[in-house]
Amino acid sequence: MFTKADIKELTNKYIMNTYGRFDLALVKGDGTILFDENGKSYIDFASGIAVNNLGYNNKAINSAIIEQLSKLIHVSNYFYTEPQALLAEKLCMNSFADKVFFCNSGAESVEGAIKLARIFANKFSKRGYKIITMQNSFHGRTFGALSATGQEKYHNGFEPLLDGFTYVKFNDLTEIEALVKNPEYCAVIVEPVQGEGGVNIADRDYLKKLRELTFKNNILLIFDEVQVGLGRTGKLFAYMNFDVEPDIMTLAKPLAGGLPIGAVLAKDEVARAFEPGNHASTFGGGPLVLSAANAFFDEITKGGFLDDVLKKGDYIGIKLNDLKNKFPKLIKEIRTIGLISAVEFYDLKAKDIAAKLIEKGFLTTAVQDRVLRLTPPLIIKKDEIDSLIGNAAEVLNNSVTK
Repeated sequence: MFTKADIKELTNKYIMNTYGRFDLALVKGDGTILFDENGKSYIDFASGIAVNNLGYNNKAINSAIIEQLSKLIHVSNYFYTEPQALLAEKLCMNSFADKVFFCNSGAESVEGAIKLARIFANKFSKRGYKIITMQNSFHGRTFGALSATGQEKYHNGFEPLLDGFTYVKFNDLTEIEALVKNPEYCAVIVEPVQGEGGVNIADRDYLKKLRELTFKNNILLIFDEVQVGLGRTGKLFAYMNFDVEPDIMTLAKPLAGGLPIGAVLAKDEVARAFEPGNHASTFGGGPLVLSAANAFFDEITKGGFLDDVLKKGDYIGIKLNDLKNKFPKLIKEIRTIGLISAVEFYDLKAKDIAAKLIEKGFLTTAVQDRVLRLTPPLIIKKDEIDSLIGNAAEVLNNSVTK
């Protein structure tokens, strides 16, 4: 077995330098716990960036993968497969959507949504090609998704970006009200919760009025739920927290229990714009990945599962606010919905806090420089939340005394 030093040496020698990695090599996981090469355990409050919603070594997902391995791993989308048909039915029957397109990642799902919005405008609404997107948003790393992302730090060095995207303030309708009337625009894309932007939660009235504006002006509304869909907010889909239905929705991260997947969901009247040859994906919707996705979806839609997520979300919110009250000069704000939370600091670097928590056996993620993001598996236990809060208090107390 390779040591961490061996793994680091090979990684640094042969893998492109695109990630700022922590000094940690992980080798296996079980439930909410990950283990390094020395057997040290870490309680996971990151979930592979909101991917492992059912944790690690889930029996239902593992069994589905093993069973499908002996049948069929891949086949072209020129043919029908049972896993794809079943998951499409489940997604549509449990959401606003009538049709789904499968791909391999969140960025691909956003690309698909952009293409669908533009071809729908070209064929039916007769509007232009431009799309309104939000400041501080994050939609992915491919050029279409990157161009839709409203954060300059991700754009630097890749200019010129694709034409046709206008960034406006999140949770503010001032600019949008004028833009949606402009026939050059065909869609608005928004995250109900900006995950990479710092866990910024949309106001209910904002999304309701945005839906009214887009409907009134015959412009499509796209919800990017790549990070916050599929149980993360305590509802099956994040839009269900706001009583607002989009025309198009993107999904990805947790849908196949850790295997690569993406999905574009849409209402029938919008999906009809796609015809054979308009869009495709070689690996999208493959039987192996979709078998895992069916198992994942069945698990999170079992009776009581999401109710339990909501209860634990309320619990972690209370505990985090207690932490804020204990360190009012360090913690600026707590934002939480379901099991995605942000701890925003005044001056502390979130990555430094995350590194200190790793030393104590907890994995978290840092976003927006001063925001610590928590996205634990949806199966996290209350005593594990208590343990994180207690150790975070020790880390912050040490920051005060230094």
